[in-house]
Amino acid sequence: MITQEEINLLVNYTAREGIAISFFLNTDGSERSKAMWDIETKDLVKNARQELLKLDANRRYLEAADENLKRIQAFVTSGSLPPKYKSVAVFSNSAENFYQIYRLPVPIKSNLILDVNFYLRPLIALLEEKHRVGMILVDSKHARLFETYMGEIVEHHNFFAKTRATRKPLLETFMKREKRLMQRREEDTRFHLSSVAEQLKLHHRLRHFDKLIIGGRKPLGDHLARLLNRNLRDSLVGIVETDIRASEADVLSVVLKKEKEFESEEERRLLRRICEEIEKDGYATKGIKNVIESLHEFNVQTLAVAEDFSRPGLACQQCGMPHYEGNTCVCCGEQLIKVSDVVYDLVEEAARQGAVVRHIHGDTLIRSLENVAAIIKFRKGELVRVEEAAETEA
Repeated sequence: MITQEEINLLVNYTAREGIAISFFLNTDGSERSKAMWDIETKDLVKNARQELLKLDANRRYLEAADENLKRIQAFVTSGSLPPKYKSVAVFSNSAENFYQIYRLPVPIKSNLILDVNFYLRPLIALLEEKHRVGMILVDSKHARLFETYMGEIVEHHNFFAKTRATRKPLLETFMKREKRLMQRREEDTRFHLSSVAEQLKLHHRLRHFDKLIIGGRKPLGDHLARLLNRNLRDSLVGIVETDIRASEADVLSVVLKKEKEFESEEERRLLRRICEEIEKDGYATKGIKNVIESLHEFNVQTLAVAEDFSRPGLACQQCGMPHYEGNTCVCCGEQLIKVSDVVYDLVEEAARQGAVVRHIHGDTLIRSLENVAAIIKFRKGELVRVEEAAETEA
């Protein structure tokens, strides 16, 4: 599982020496064979070597980069990737002894980039779309914390809750002793749940997760929910009946089911909002041509695209801006080239501009929006009308 610390390391990395290489390979076995991966990697490495020849860089750096390219190609051709992973990302710089491999359970467009910084646009777009979910299991004496991300799960064995020391029984009558024991058990349970809530708050500050699920018997789960601080309550998406002794596989199954439910609801809310805005000629647009035009104007706030949607199109060979038609780029004036799937370039450009990107999974409403739609920042002519009004007042 890729961690937030690893993401921060990549984002903040700048090569002081050498050349940073970012390599992405789509290894989705349902659509592509290993032979296709090998050929694609070979072509990407070949093109990268041609780029190296054009670079005005230290010879030692160029040789180190060439060695890294060989290492990447050898990794792909000789290595066997587990079927649950659909893409691989490699970030390397031999001059600084940096080499990291990440296997991802979702497909990413194949690419190889040479630069002083790592090319993280597709990875960040993917990570922003996925939720990091925490699941806490509780009973009256114990607590276990799990974290899931992109279909993977880890248990935080260092998570613990403080408990009171066992108290010696008092010399009392039978009835009084039974009543006292019940009161003590209830006090201990309340103290235990309060401790779990406090430890969960501390853990959340150090290792943030986007959503939280509570697993346990109904009264305990409800009581723990009431003890959570505001941030954790806002992230709580469900309380489910789950045994404290559940296996990782069982916990993951519960989380994936719940995650699918709240993601579907988020997608429906987004699509309904887009439809409402379009109906009143508001802040939304639909169709690949209109969305691309909005990108040209840096006017996309949130992009919604059907997961299986693809379309041939055009892209600028200089700045990468996607185009629906034309010969030259409307942004930089360079020549356009044909691309087999302009939706890839559309998604990457939206992410580069800071837009939220949502891939819609099987919702029929996205079909009525021509498979791609967007919430926009301003309507056509809106800013011009504001300026004209200001000039009139002046």
